[in-house]
Amino acid sequence: MRRRPDAADYDLATSSRAVFSTLASIGPATRPQLGEALALSKPTMSAAIAELADHGLVTHQGAVRGTTGRSAQLYSIAPSAGHVLGVEAGSTRIRVSAHALDGHQIATAERRLSSRARRVTEAVLSAVTSAGEEVRAAVGEASGPLRQVVIAAPTLPSEGRAKELRPDGLDMLDKALPLPPEVPVSIENNVNCAAMAEHRVGAARGHDDFVYLQVGVKIGLGVVIGGQLMRGFHGAAGEIAMLPFPWAPGGPSPHRAGLEEYLGSTALMSRGSAEWPDGRGPAPRTPEALFEAAASGNEVARKMVDAHAQDIGRVVAAVLSVVDPGLVVLGGGVGQNQLLLPEVRRAVEELAWPVDVTIGALGDHATIQGAVHTAITRALDRMI
Repeated sequence: MRRRPDAADYDLATSSRAVFSTLASIGPATRPQLGEALALSKPTMSAAIAELADHGLVTHQGAVRGTTGRSAQLYSIAPSAGHVLGVEAGSTRIRVSAHALDGHQIATAERRLSSRARRVTEAVLSAVTSAGEEVRAAVGEASGPLRQVVIAAPTLPSEGRAKELRPDGLDMLDKALPLPPEVPVSIENNVNCAAMAEHRVGAARGHDDFVYLQVGVKIGLGVVIGGQLMRGFHGAAGEIAMLPFPWAPGGPSPHRAGLEEYLGSTALMSRGSAEWPDGRGPAPRTPEALFEAAASGNEVARKMVDAHAQDIGRVVAAVLSVVDPGLVVLGGGVGQNQLLLPEVRRAVEELAWPVDVTIGALGDHATIQGAVHTAITRALDRMI
């Protein structure tokens, strides 16, 4: 992480901080609405709005008519208050998205990777640079200063305590972005980002005890308990790829990250190719093609999908025995497919106890939305 400034950007009054934070949270509001929500008097509200306006942090955007027929100015976070960048450095794509502090999207860019990247390669760094330059050029000066950058990557925010779990080249990601040197940049686990996005605006909204299970090229788990993301001593909470596998008596000895190798989409397609019967046409070559064939009634493809779903359900049962969440959200390139749900739920019912299992609501945008949300939260914390 780049060095943060030692002090907040603004020396605001307590009431001004509260107003700014509330506008960032709920969106545009009038002075009466803000005053009522924060229990602030009219003079205090006026002083707070004036201070924030002097710093270019809030602006008014017209008036609204209340129930009494009187008009009131509607205030919002000013575009000039600044913006953040969320970056998704995934296995199959790179996304960079600029958002204002109220969450409004300003610009976004995406680059597809020609091969499924399991580590940070030169192609990944090149894609991050290209997408970052495109977004930075589109933002313009009207959006104010860049306040924070969060990069979501398939790794741990280990802070040096578990560097052996960080893929090669990870520390080069922030250097690949065209950024001013004073901008704080942090790297977060991509699954944790997706979990927080689902908690804030997705399938887990209103659920303070849930897990987000990502199944795709890799696997991972985001654990939220009491509304808080669980990180663990090494920042490795939810690294279910490290569960010993295989675990059947008399079978081969477990090896490091064996479960991820078995459940990852590459292994899924390898098994499918090996098991595909002769005379049934060519075997599907991608997970997308496999699920499309299963949905179209292909019995062989459906059998493969159901078997994979049962394996996922067994992992969910293992998670339940440790975490006991009230909700399980499935995501990732494979995990977000609705065809998996029946067999995942059946395996969980057989091996554990009843729990709600559902598909994430944000699809393949969960990670980038989580990165943006995290960046906005940290930017506001620094400012106020």
